[in-house]
Amino acid sequence: MIKFTHISKKYDDGNYGLKDVSFKIEQGEFVYVVGKSGAGKSTLLKMFNREEMPTSGEILMGNVKISRLKNNQVYKLRRQVGVIRQKDLFLPNRSAYENVEYVLSACEVPKEEWDKRILDAFTTVGMWNFREHRTYELSIGQQKKIAIARAIVTSPPVLIADEATANLDNRSAMDIMKLFNKINRKGMTVVFATHDSTMVNTLRRRTLELSYGNLIRDDKKGGYSATNDPKNVYVW
Repeated sequence: MIKFTHISKKYDDGNYGLKDVSFKIEQGEFVYVVGKSGAGKSTLLKMFNREEMPTSGEILMGNVKISRLKNNQVYKLRRQVGVIRQKDLFLPNRSAYENVEYVLSACEVPKEEWDKRILDAFTTVGMWNFREHRTYELSIGQQKKIAIARAIVTSPPVLIADEATANLDNRSAMDIMKLFNKINRKGMTVVFATHDSTMVNTLRRRTLELSYGNLIRDDKKGGYSATNDPKNVYVW
């Protein structure tokens, strides 16, 4: 369970990234975070693994109060949160396999588990046959699948995605969303920030809408906004 209670983020210039935001996410939920650029989506996502700290309020991840973690314990929290960013960064001149393998090494996963975990991750995203390719040899959509494999290879309970379908064509975006749906059905919590209104209207899940740092809507029925055009959907 994830619980944000009266979370605010005030920057040195006096502007707010978030203002008094409260919500709760149960394990296994799929939640969209939507809103215009500057609404606070990225700031919110960075709170999950303490890339950013709130100015006020409290965040619970399971039974752990994030703000009370000592700096030398933050790595334990981050191992519980898989992160997929809009711009994927990979180890240069390394294969897709090696990029995923590196995460297991960094997270100190027992080496005898590596082969199975990597096989499972690549199989989930449908990229096993491309494991020996350098990431720069892959299309943007294929790179995104490798980024997903890298994020899930340690089986974190929470998966955070920040504009994971940005810069993809409609078909590739649908493929990526089907993967997130598949991963979520296996029990992983997914929190997905996006500008893609059509995607949100097609694959309806609970939706949190931000505007100028305020949480203005928490809609269990989903939809990009309260005034959706129901025709604005992909063929699923």
